[in-house]
Parts: sequence; structure tokens; C-alpha cells
Amino acid sequence: MRASSRPLASIIILCHNDRKYLRDCAASIRRHTPQPYELIFVDNGSRDGACRELRRIRGSSARPVRIIRNRENRFFAAGNNQGIAAARGENIVLLNADTLVTPGWLRGLADCSRRDPRIGLVGPYTNQAAGQQVVWPAAYRCPGGLDAWSRAWSRGRRGRARRVPWLVGFCWLIPRAVVEKVGVLDERFGPGGFEDYDYCLRVRLAGYELAIAEDVYIHHFGGRGYVNLRYEELRIRNRRVYWDKWAGWVRERLPPAAVRAGQDLRA
Repeated sequence: MRASSRPLASIIILCHNDRKYLRDCAASIRRHTPQPYELIFVDNGSRDGACRELRRIRGSSARPVRIIRNRENRFFAAGNNQGIAAARGENIVLLNADTLVTPGWLRGLADCSRRDPRIGLVGPYTNQAAGQQVVWPAAYRCPGGLDAWSRAWSRGRRGRARRVPWLVGFCWLIPRAVVEKVGVLDERFGPGGFEDYDYCLRVRLAGYELAIAEDVYIHHFGGRGYVNLRYEELRIRNRRVYWDKWAGWVRERLPPAAVRAGQDLRA
């Protein structure tokens, strides 16, 4: 496909029993995204009627909508990789189902990357995540006051980018060229996290920087990913996968004392 015929973004939304969030998430995208885009929903074996809601969204959408259905939960990395494989856009956007986007969100994320080709991964500010992306307190009532609050938040921050070492994977914009160079998410990480840390490190090792688009704010309900799962046990497993993958690289670059101090990562 010629670059000129691609939509600005392929918005990939992974869902697993997220029916109650999907309608509002899709409505916020429709309301606040005038740029050309396609929606790709990857349903990870939902049992709560989410697929009916996805068909309703597709039937009422003026933009291209594709639904990929899995019989079982393939989790974050594998599910999003299915969406990436189907994507046609100039940019790949990975967006959680339990989010609400706000005015100017896609333009702000895409412009952040476009203005500086060294930026290979972009995320927004939010109310619920970890690290430097969290705005606290975010003084609005959701959903009624979100849009007006986000407009006020964005004012005075237009075009500003904040470099960070990593970005939480609830909302990423990745230029297609970066995906082609870095590759897709590592499916060795099952449920339990660390796949986003892993991808951020890979992007940085490929020579790119990570940034928060300071004029973009997205509401994140959060806390949905590990319902009915043994979260801490899964996180320990994925931490070991992460350590085994990167321990050799760390040892080559750090003094021995620093490596010994970090051995507890394997615990």
C-alpha cells in the first residue's frame, strides 16, 4: 500500500469482557478524531456480550472497523500483535478499551512524533497509570467534565514533549517505520506485565526516544487487566522472563557491583 493511501492511524483496541467500556470508548474516538483512521478490535474470548457491542459499533461507524475474534484470551502481547498485523495506518495506536480519548488526542500524539523523528514511541498524560504520566489531582468528573477539563489542560502545552525512559502501554502511538525496525511485542510475556517495559527498552536500543505528548490527556479507568487472575504470581513470572532476556545485556554494561545489587530482580 502506498503511504499516501494509508489512514493516519490504525487504532487497535484489545478487549476481554470489556462490554461496559466499549461503547463509550468508541464514542469518544468518533467524537474527537476528525483525522482519517481505522479501528481494529481484537476480542480475546469475551463472554460478556462484548462481541455484540463490537458489531453494533461497526454497523454504526462511518470509518473502517475490523473485528478479530479469538476463542480464548491471548492476552496483551499476542492480541495486540494480531491487530498490528492487520493494520494499514501510518501510525499504530494501541489503546485500552477502558479509556476515553479527548479533543485533539490523535493529532497531538501524531504531531509529537512527526515533529521529531528521534521520537519512536509516544504516550499521553492520564489519571491512572504509573510513573511520570499521571496527573494528580485530575480535577474533573468523568465523563461529564472530562472534555472541558482536557481542553483547559492542553492550552499552553501545545507542541510540548517530555522525554521519559518508559511509557505505560494503555495508550501508545508508534510510527509504522518504528514497528518495522523494532518488531512487534514479545509474546513470551503472558499476563502479568513487563511486555511494555520490554518494548520501551527495545525502542530505545533501536536509537529512538520515548515521549509524553504534553498536550494530550486520556482518561483511563484502569484495573481491568487482571480480574480473576493471580496477579502477583503472574507478575513474578514475567519479571523472570524480563530478567532472563536482558540480564546478559545489563552485565555487559554495568560494573560488577551494580549487577550484584540488581540480582533481587530475579526473586
